[in-house]
Amino acid sequence: MVNWSELDKDLLGLIAKRVILYEDFVAFGGVCCSWRYVALKKNFNPSLQIPWLMLAEKKDSDTRDFFSLSKGMIHERMLPEARGNRCFSSHGWLITLSVDLTINLVNPLSRVRIPLPNQLTFKDHYTDYTPVELQEIYIFKAILSASPSWTSDYTVMVIYGPRVKLAFAKPGDEGWTTIDTWSSSYADIIYYRERFYAVNFKGQVMVCDVEGPNPTEASVIARLPKEILGIPCKVYLVESSGQLLVVSRETTPPEYVNQGTEEEALLYQTMEFRVAELDVSNGKWVEVKNLGDRAMFLGHNSSICVAVSDFTGCKPNCIYFTDDHQEGYLNSRDGGGKDMGLFNLEDGSIELHYKGDSWSRLSPPMWVLPSL
Repeated sequence: MVNWSELDKDLLGLIAKRVILYEDFVAFGGVCCSWRYVALKKNFNPSLQIPWLMLAEKKDSDTRDFFSLSKGMIHERMLPEARGNRCFSSHGWLITLSVDLTINLVNPLSRVRIPLPNQLTFKDHYTDYTPVELQEIYIFKAILSASPSWTSDYTVMVIYGPRVKLAFAKPGDEGWTTIDTWSSSYADIIYYRERFYAVNFKGQVMVCDVEGPNPTEASVIARLPKEILGIPCKVYLVESSGQLLVVSRETTPPEYVNQGTEEEALLYQTMEFRVAELDVSNGKWVEVKNLGDRAMFLGHNSSICVAVSDFTGCKPNCIYFTDDHQEGYLNSRDGGGKDMGLFNLEDGSIELHYKGDSWSRLSPPMWVLPSL
């Protein structure tokens, strides 16, 4: 009989590196002490993970539920650091916005917390709004250039404020630095090839180098053609197999419906996605009709595109989306979470990826990569 606990540590390390899913990696480390010894961060590859769906906050609870598409099950985690906070996610971390206007990075699995500059340190800030209103409407998107789990050399970039502009902060900064450009109304940001790229609702793509000689400047490199852009509700930037994609999301115009004796609720529904590839070297576009074995995950998170054909529960050539229509759900009684599903890029069909109800005005469901 083989004593599995006595296997060579180097061999166990090679096995651990081939265990892809976070759930399986945790189970691997739970076999015995010697297996737990090699179930370390260095043997875990977060880039191969399928995102979990972090569900909306439960009333009066310090826990949050995470739905695993690949396992088809819910994981409950203690996460008091996110309670009562508006959240975004990037590289497996949450960017949390508190009602006292503090901003933190929080790892939802390890619960490590890293403070960021206060919301009041932005160049432009509202003066006629309550802290609750500022928590809900001031920041529209937040992403990381890299995971704090792996490096201390990272930057946080946000879309914020009355003109929907860009700002960034690095570890140790006492305030946020604004990117001063004539353009505004940004829709999404991405860290791609060691630079930040941003796209606005007109389809203009900007690039800025926060490590270069002019960190507060940005320049236009391309504009998405109207025949590809359409009339979007949201626009996203996504990296797929080393290429930069721009994704346009079209949603039905919001409408009010009478809920009997209840107050009116705002309804909207995603109808279509369009995808184009941008060559950042020359500004040329190519429309994309097929993602191959990859799937996108879009919402209040860093946009993600990963290979899914080897995983059960995930469909390739699909766009998994959550409800990030902030202008719409802030006017809805139940908040965001109704407009979720997966869009099949081949036939244009839409189906549910999570069949339960999970709604919130403050922090609707979003995608989070499991990260140690």
